[in-house]
Amino acid sequence: MTSAVNPGAIYTDSSSLMALKSLVSKDSSSALEQTAEQFESMFIHMMLKSMRTTTSGEGVFDSEQSQFYQEMFDQQISIDLAKKRQVGIADMLISQLGEPQNKEAQSAAEGEEKTKLDFDRLRLHRPITPVAVEAFAPLNNISQESIEGFESAKDFVEKLTPLAEKYAAELGVDAKVLLAQSALETGWGKYMVRYENDVPTHNLFNIKADSRWDGPKAVVPTLEYERGQPVRQYAAFRSYPTFEASFKDYVDFIKSGQRYQTALDNAADSAAYIEALHQAGYATDPQYSHKINEILAGEEFNQLAKGFKAEINQPLI
Repeated sequence: MTSAVNPGAIYTDSSSLMALKSLVSKDSSSALEQTAEQFESMFIHMMLKSMRTTTSGEGVFDSEQSQFYQEMFDQQISIDLAKKRQVGIADMLISQLGEPQNKEAQSAAEGEEKTKLDFDRLRLHRPITPVAVEAFAPLNNISQESIEGFESAKDFVEKLTPLAEKYAAELGVDAKVLLAQSALETGWGKYMVRYENDVPTHNLFNIKADSRWDGPKAVVPTLEYERGQPVRQYAAFRSYPTFEASFKDYVDFIKSGQRYQTALDNAADSAAYIEALHQAGYATDPQYSHKINEILAGEEFNQLAKGFKAEINQPLI
């Protein structure tokens, strides 16, 4: 359904506000979506305004006119970011305030709950302003299938099972461990780190690009935990030409040095392997190992994983 509300309009536009009020009685779900976007736009604008007030006074060339245009610029940025759902506030509001319209939607919602994914962690892997390091632009020969990503958890498991089995064997772990870990890190592929032009980094395990990495990378806002508290910060993530390259680099990353040796020593025990990775500092989330082990123990996940047998020689994405 096409909404009568101008998606680029803001709450100060009286005509758009009236159109939004009218839409409520006709299509409450669309109205909720529009309202959530407006709220996110207001929040971002207030945040930008607050940031500017903390600067050390006016610039040499600042004037009443320049400040007016700066305000217009900030407002436009707020609208654009809200329309692209880059911050995630609108999505959270819709998730909390919206109600499934039928039993099928209710069933789908319950199915997502069973995956035991952490919504906030996954959402914040999405860039607030998708920044790619220009010196490391993504490759051009990316398949359309990669750009579109995965349609569902089933699609995610089906496509990645061959790769998971191939590279899990090199670590001595169950292939389901790699599938569950990548599912948590990327939200079943839906929230993978991407470049501004929507080209994916193919980074399934969210391995950061530190001083040891000299390949392509993308810098995006992410969520880390400091003393048990979530903190938003920017970080550079490794970028790969294919999903197979991501699996291969994960194996090399785990096997390099002594940091994850305890995890490798416990490879035959999936829960112990994940716990050892966590204790060695793979992720700062205090619930990291618990979340992965819950996915591993999930009935829905195990049914999906059981349904796909890897054929190593089949085409890889």
